[in-house]
Amino acid sequence: MQKGSFSLTIPFRIFYLLFLGFGFLCFSQIAGAQAECPVQLSQQRVVVRYNGSVAVNCSTSVSHKGMGWESSEGAVPKTSNSLIIWRVSHLTEWEIQPSCYINYERQCLIELPVIIYKTPDNVSISIVKRTGPMIEGQQYELQCDVQNVAPVHNLTVKWYKGQTLLDQTNAIKYSRTPVNETVLLLIRPDRDDDGAQYRCEAELDLGAEGPQYPPNKTSDFLSITVYSKPIINETKLPSVVPVFRGYSEEIVCEAEGNPKPTISWILGTNDIVYNEVLTISESTPEYVSCVAENSVGTTTRNFTVFIQDISISTVNHTEPMIAGEQYDLQCSIKYVAPFKIVDVGWYKQNKNNIIETIKTPDILTYTVQIRPNRADNGSQFWCEAKLEAEGTQRTSTMKSANLSITVHFKPIINETKLPSTVPVFRGYSEEIVCEAEGNPKPTIIWILGTNYTVNNETLTISESTPEYVSCVANNSVGTTTRKVKVFIQDISISTVNHTEPMIAGEQYDLQCSIKYVAPFKIVDVGWYKQNKNNIIETIKTPDILTYKVQIRPDRADNGSQFWCEAKLEAEGTQRTSTMKSDNLSITVHFKPIINETKLPSVVPVFRGYSEEIVCEAEGNPKPTIIWILGTNYTVNNETLTISESTPEYVSCVAENSVGKTTRKVKVFIQVKPIINETKLPSVVPVFRGYSKEIVCEAEGNPKPTISWILGTNDIVYNEVLTISESTPENVSCVAENSAGKTTRQVKVFIQENYVPIILGIIAAVVVAISVIIFIYIYFTYYKKKTRTGRYDVKEPKAHKEPLADEVPMNELC
Repeated sequence: MQKGSFSLTIPFRIFYLLFLGFGFLCFSQIAGAQAECPVQLSQQRVVVRYNGSVAVNCSTSVSHKGMGWESSEGAVPKTSNSLIIWRVSHLTEWEIQPSCYINYERQCLIELPVIIYKTPDNVSISIVKRTGPMIEGQQYELQCDVQNVAPVHNLTVKWYKGQTLLDQTNAIKYSRTPVNETVLLLIRPDRDDDGAQYRCEAELDLGAEGPQYPPNKTSDFLSITVYSKPIINETKLPSVVPVFRGYSEEIVCEAEGNPKPTISWILGTNDIVYNEVLTISESTPEYVSCVAENSVGTTTRNFTVFIQDISISTVNHTEPMIAGEQYDLQCSIKYVAPFKIVDVGWYKQNKNNIIETIKTPDILTYTVQIRPNRADNGSQFWCEAKLEAEGTQRTSTMKSANLSITVHFKPIINETKLPSTVPVFRGYSEEIVCEAEGNPKPTIIWILGTNYTVNNETLTISESTPEYVSCVANNSVGTTTRKVKVFIQDISISTVNHTEPMIAGEQYDLQCSIKYVAPFKIVDVGWYKQNKNNIIETIKTPDILTYKVQIRPDRADNGSQFWCEAKLEAEGTQRTSTMKSDNLSITVHFKPIINETKLPSVVPVFRGYSEEIVCEAEGNPKPTIIWILGTNYTVNNETLTISESTPEYVSCVAENSVGKTTRKVKVFIQVKPIINETKLPSVVPVFRGYSKEIVCEAEGNPKPTISWILGTNDIVYNEVLTISESTPENVSCVAENSAGKTTRQVKVFIQENYVPIILGIIAAVVVAISVIIFIYIYFTYYKKKTRTGRYDVKEPKAHKEPLADEVPMNELC
C-alpha cells in the first residue's frame, strides 16, 4: 500500500469507472439542452454549508408560456414572470438537484449543481498497531481518521511534522453525504525525531464558488518517542589518548542514545570499569575500549593509550584550517626532574622551523604561529624537547606525536591546462579540460550561454561553440571562475631543424606557419613567451606565411611556453580576426649549478667527531655528484661525512651532459682549548702588601677566549690577572672556544715580607762595627799623642822610619 492511499476492491473500482462514464454521457446531453434553453441562472454552481441558506435567480428575455423551479426544497410554481428565485433558508437535503424550466416552443430546463459541504466532526491521529516507543530506522504507519465529512471527494488530508508539511493526499471515494475517511502515512523516524509532534489536517477544496479560505480541521499533536542506539562522542574520546609518563589522566566517554546508555570500559580480558570517567596512566593497557549500551544496541569505541611527555595541538581550533589564515600551534611539555633546561624545536616534515632555548618551570606551554597554504594539506607537525640535568651531562629528548593538519582552500583552476584563449581549428573539434585543485574536492560545471551548462571536467568545443565559455569550480571555501575564449584558428608553431632538448646559451629558430582565411590579407605577427611579447612585425602575406624568429634560451626557460599570434584584417573594412598557435613548450639543458648556500667554502668539524656536508646541484639533465678527496679517492654521493682525518681540501664535482661544475671546500678542524700549566702553576705565592701578575695562555682552534673567575659573580676577561692579598684564595682560568672549554684552578698563597727587618738588622750591625772601629782608633792613636805632650802636625820626611809605637794609617783602615 502506498503512503496515504486507500484500499479499494476490484468490483468497486469497476463500478466507479462505469459511474463516471455514465455521468459524463448525461452531462453531455444536458449541456446540449442547456445550450438551446433560453434561460439564464445567476450562479452556474452553488456551494453551501449544510443547513445554510441559498438563493439563485433564473431569468429569460423571451416570451414564454410559463417558467418555474423544480426542487425537493424551495420549488417555485409555474409563473408568467421573466425572473424567478429559488430560495432555501436551511438547506439540509444532501442529494438536492434543483432545475429551472421554461415552456418555449417546447419545454426545456437547466439544472443547478449544488454542493452541500460539512466540515468533519473530529480529526484524530494515531499510530497503527503500536503503543510503545519507536526504534530509529524502522518503518511505522500513522493513521488520520476524519469523521463525518462531506463531500468526501473534495477532501485533502495534509500531514505535518511540527510546522513542516510532509505529504498530502486527496480522497478517492465519492459521496455527497457525510462519511468517515481514514488515511495512512508511512514514516521512518531517526534519533532527531525523538519528541517530534505530528498532526494531520482535513481540508475541503470546494473550488472558486466555495469559501475564500478552504474549510479545514486539525487533529491534536501526536508526540512520538524514538529509541536510538548509543553514539559515542568521538571528539571527547579521540582514537589516540596521550598520557604523560609519571602522571595520570582522566578520560570521559560520553554517549548519546535513548534510553540513556550505560558506560563501561574494557581493559584487557577480564578488567571492566563501570563509569563514564576512566583514570589512565602509563600502567594502563595500550588498547582500551569504551562500551555504550542500551536496549536498542551496543556501540564500542576503541582507542590507544599513548605514553608521552610532550604533546602538540592547535589552539582554540578543531576544524580544518583555511589556507592563508593564521593559526597557533601549542607544544605542551611535562618533563621529569631533575631536568631543567629545555631546547624546544618545532618541526614540519623533517624541516626545523624554529628553535629556542628556554629555562622552564615544571610545565611549559610554548606557542608558534603558522599560516598554512594549500601545499600544507596533510602536513605533519611535531615538537621536540631536549632536557639537560643541571650540573651533569645527562640529557633526555622527548618528541610529541605528529599533528596532521587538514587545509581547506578555494578551488584553483589549472590555468596551464586551461588557458584563457583556447584555439580550435576550423572543421575540427577539441577537448578542453578544467582541472581544479581544492579542498574539499570542487565540483566542475561549464557555462555556455545563458541557460546551457555541462556538468563535467571535459568539454568538447568546435567552431559552433559560443565564443566565450566559463569553467566554474566550487567548494565550501569559495568559487573560482575561469573565462575561456574559444578561438578558431589556422596557425601553428614549431622549431626549425631541431627536435632534441635545447642547450642554454645556444641559438635556435622558431617557425610560425599561418594559413589565414580569405578575405583577410594583412597579418600582424607576434611572438610570445609566457605572456611577454618579444617581437611584432606587420607583413602583407600570400595565402601561406612562414615566419621565423631566433631565440637564445637560458636555464630559466626550461619548460617555457612559446606561441605566435596573427592579427588578420580584411582589406578595406574594419573586420579583424586573431589567430593563436598552440603553445610550444621547450626543454632547456644547462650546466650544473652547485648550491653554495648549503655548501660553504669553509666547513668546521670538531676534533674527535664527524659531520655530514651536502652538495646539492641544479642542472638539466639532473647532474651526478662525486666528492674528490686527494689524488685517487672519490665518493659518489651527495652527502659526505668529514672528520679530522679528512684532507684539508675536498671538492664537489657536479656533472651532466652539458658540462661540469666544481666547488672546493676547506675542512677546518676545531680543537678544544689546552691551558699552559707550566706558565700557570696550581699554587701562586704573593707577598702581603704587594701585587703580582699571573698569565693564562691556552692553545686551541679557533683561538680561545680567556676569562678569570674570582668568586661567584666576579669575572675578568683577560689573559693577565693582577693578584694581591685581597684576591680570593681560589681563582679559575677558563679558556673557551666553539669546540669546548677548559678550566685551570689556581690557589693564591699570601707570604709575609721579612726583608725590611733583615735590612734593619744589617744596618744596625754596620753602625755598631763602625762605632767600635772609631773608638779603637781614638784610644790607640790620639790618646798616645796626648801623653807625650807633643803634636807634630808637620808632614813626615820621606824616608823617616816610623816610631816603634806608631801604627800606620793603612793598617787602621
